[in-house]
Amino acid sequence: MKRFGLLLFASIQAIGLSSIAHAQDAAPAPEQTSAPASGDIVVTARRRAESLQNVPISITAVSGSKLVDAGATDIGSLQAVAPALNVTTSGTSRNVFSLSLRGQRTNESQLLTDAPVGAYFAEVLQARTAGFGFSLYDLQSVQVLKGVQGTLFGRNMTGGAVLVEPNRPTDKVEGELRGQIGNYRLRDLYGMVNLPITDWAAVRVAGKTRERKGFTTDISDGRDYDDQNFDSFRASLLLNPGDIESITIFDWVRSKTHGSALYPTAIDPTAPAIAGYAALRGFGFPVPDPVAQFARQQTFGRQQIDQGLGDGGNLDAYGRKPSEFIKNYGISNRTSIPIGDLTIKNVFGYRKLNTNTFQDLDGVPAILIQSNQFKRIQQFSEELQLQGDILDNKLTFVAGAYYFLEKGSDGSTSQQFPELAIVGSGLPLSTPAILFRNQLGGTGRAEAIAGYLAGTYRFSDKLQLSAGLRYTDDKRRATVSPSLPALGVCLFRDPSGTPLPFNACSRTNSRSWNALTWDVTLQYQPTEDITAYVSTRKGFRAGGFSLRATSDAELAPFNPENVQEYEVGLKNRFDLGGPTLSTALALFYQDYKNVQKQTSGIDAAGNVTTIIENTAAQKNYGGEFDATLTSGPFNVTLAYAYVNVDITKGRQQFEYELVGASKHQLGLNANYTSTIQEVGDLSLNASLAYRSGVWLDKNDEQGRQKAYALVNLRAGIDNIGGTGLGVAAFANNVTNKWYRVGVIGIYREAGYLSSTFGEPRTYGMEVSYKF
Repeated sequence: MKRFGLLLFASIQAIGLSSIAHAQDAAPAPEQTSAPASGDIVVTARRRAESLQNVPISITAVSGSKLVDAGATDIGSLQAVAPALNVTTSGTSRNVFSLSLRGQRTNESQLLTDAPVGAYFAEVLQARTAGFGFSLYDLQSVQVLKGVQGTLFGRNMTGGAVLVEPNRPTDKVEGELRGQIGNYRLRDLYGMVNLPITDWAAVRVAGKTRERKGFTTDISDGRDYDDQNFDSFRASLLLNPGDIESITIFDWVRSKTHGSALYPTAIDPTAPAIAGYAALRGFGFPVPDPVAQFARQQTFGRQQIDQGLGDGGNLDAYGRKPSEFIKNYGISNRTSIPIGDLTIKNVFGYRKLNTNTFQDLDGVPAILIQSNQFKRIQQFSEELQLQGDILDNKLTFVAGAYYFLEKGSDGSTSQQFPELAIVGSGLPLSTPAILFRNQLGGTGRAEAIAGYLAGTYRFSDKLQLSAGLRYTDDKRRATVSPSLPALGVCLFRDPSGTPLPFNACSRTNSRSWNALTWDVTLQYQPTEDITAYVSTRKGFRAGGFSLRATSDAELAPFNPENVQEYEVGLKNRFDLGGPTLSTALALFYQDYKNVQKQTSGIDAAGNVTTIIENTAAQKNYGGEFDATLTSGPFNVTLAYAYVNVDITKGRQQFEYELVGASKHQLGLNANYTSTIQEVGDLSLNASLAYRSGVWLDKNDEQGRQKAYALVNLRAGIDNIGGTGLGVAAFANNVTNKWYRVGVIGIYREAGYLSSTFGEPRTYGMEVSYKF
């Protein structure tokens, strides 16, 4: 971080000093999310710029400046400004997240599985979210689209989409440098420079580097976990010769940490694996007592564990401390070429992701399960659009063709209950456990081709009809090779239960699916301040394969997910004689078939595996309400979301219906801004995010997180005395709530459950300079 930070600072300082004379006269470029007349937010939910008030979709849209004022600079803090959005960990890493909207969520994002809520950066889908949360700086806006996005977006999202739009290069010389210090030894440095090159070209460079000590300590050796240590960089080039506009963005993220701590939460002494340790002790074997160790954990402080990992010995198959590495980079280009009343637009994206996460999945000195998960994935996408207005501007349309390719490897190695494996094989306890370290996973290829057409026809100034149609063809191919490499044993079993020969330990399956999805919306606007709509949407999420499969039954494809959604909404804007009040209400009902859900199990060799299965049918229903009151320097936003799920067919034993999302979600954000003469621009912000109880695992009672509320505060003064300098103080999770954001839910399968906790109270100071 130190080299990166010094380079970032020196580059910005040099550019800033060389252009200071121009910068003092340059007014800040207006944010492109603000409509010039009404102050309404401009959104791109229908792949064109429209006023938030006029779009017949349930959306939460927040400008980049509002995110900074609210202190929402990471993916988890988006929940404070978009309460309908739930963010939990994906698997066991806090740096890989799952998004949930309207009750739809994927727990672990494996290759060949699609998330029901998509994350988009500069209009390009981020199929895997590792490291994505480190890029939330220098943003134009974040838009949360709720509900089925089956027509206009790259892959068919059945839950919704989160659109992150970075700031574009402008024709102004401007820059910013911002540093933060805080508790847990926080050191954060952000910088941005925007430079016009010619009257038709400009470049914008932004970066961020962050270090923070972990808030969890392993008392056995003092090592900290839940730390932060990442560098992120973005460069944007705008070319605008004549009427053509082309924006190219290169972004890069690297994170190296000790990883996320897993707190021992619950253990079942009667589970076969856990009871096995007691049985061995009864026969005189000197093995640990996991039940006693879990009980001991409950006597520790909130931020303490004792996992005692990486100290060597024959039972430690890895011989190293937990760690996590993420490297994620990509390039995208958006080019628009106007031709008369029409516009040709092309959106290209390429991304490469490398991750490696080694964790102790139990959090106690006994070595129950150690896991090393890895991904090596590339993705490529290409989208060509034709947009325009025809029929005397009564019909606005967009037609497009889309191609997506994702390929690579995704897998894990793990050591599971080594004493049981060694003694069960008739070997002495001194046998190296590495002999029983398994390897699961494989390679995959996902290819999608789609064509779509959507438009809005205006019968009058008050009545509009929107409709869209999309045809998608998806192809998937998976090859798995599960084994015990050190023993030369194949873990893949044929239908008779017989393992395949080690020299032929590979199984491949492939499948293709296609679907026709559509949407229809009738919109009525009696005045500019009232928008009412009713819509129905057909959504589709492609089937796929589980790369952790160890049998033909597990390697069989899981089916595509289909949903029919119905939504009614009403948006109002009221002039209260000075203050203005904007409200939005949406009610939805979703009829799902073949819902894709993740399931943990024990294979024939006794290994814990994770596969995807289908629930036959379920209903999701609920509503969202947003209200924003603006009065002079005051701005207050209240948002509430309700969701519930009813599994009508195919509910599994012990399964909870609503997982990864709270039934009730509430957000309150209050902001005060004022210019104090000869002092500066004052900004005060307070936010409250409430979540009712949530199941973090679909079949473990111990995986339920009770209701909690988080309070964040921020106060700052910018442009002090007209110098461009600013100072701020911030505090997040002010009341220091202790809440879980994820679990490894294998209580019923392996006999225990461990938890990942959210951020504790953090606070600090910030100094900034803008020119």
